Amino acid sequence: MKIEPLSEEFVEKTWQQVAAFTADRADKEMMAMGKNQPDLLAFLMAFTDDLDQEVKELAIYIAFVVYKMFFDSSGKIPRISSKEIMARYDENMSLMESLEGAHEKFIDRITRVQVSNQLYVMGYVLEALMEDAEEDGINLTDEDIGSLFMLFKTEIEVLEKRA
Repeated sequence: MKIEPLSEEFVEKTWQQVAAFTADRADKEMMAMGKNQPDLLAFLMAFTDDLDQEVKELAIYIAFVVYKMFFDSSGKIPRISSKEIMARYDENMSLMESLEGAHEKFIDRITRVQVSNQLYVMGYVLEALMEDAEEDGINLTDEDIGSLFMLFKTEIEVLEKRA
């Protein structure tokens, strides 16, 4: 079941609330996410493991904000299995591989169609990756951005399906 797209206002309100968390509150909320979605958290940790520490921290932070957006919009998200997460990730990777060598305009169109249901959530992710990382002095390579995009796309799709 797909939920309605989260509104721009809701997405903005959620990331602002998370940004205002104290370190203690952030730790508690992260523990709650791990308890509620252990497979999702394990997936995120495993796929960011070989990134530079500051990139990994940014990625986990963005992933947590995305989780909170869906969790706060629905109040509860049934546990997502690692099998479900990996199936979605593999589909996304297959799509990207099939686009190798395709014309840029075609890729842009496919990307828009692929993420259009949660436009504001994806907008937050891209802004956090591109602008916030730069403001914080975090150097993201094109490879980092590409792999993190796939990670967040997968997270958004599995959360959206279950929220």
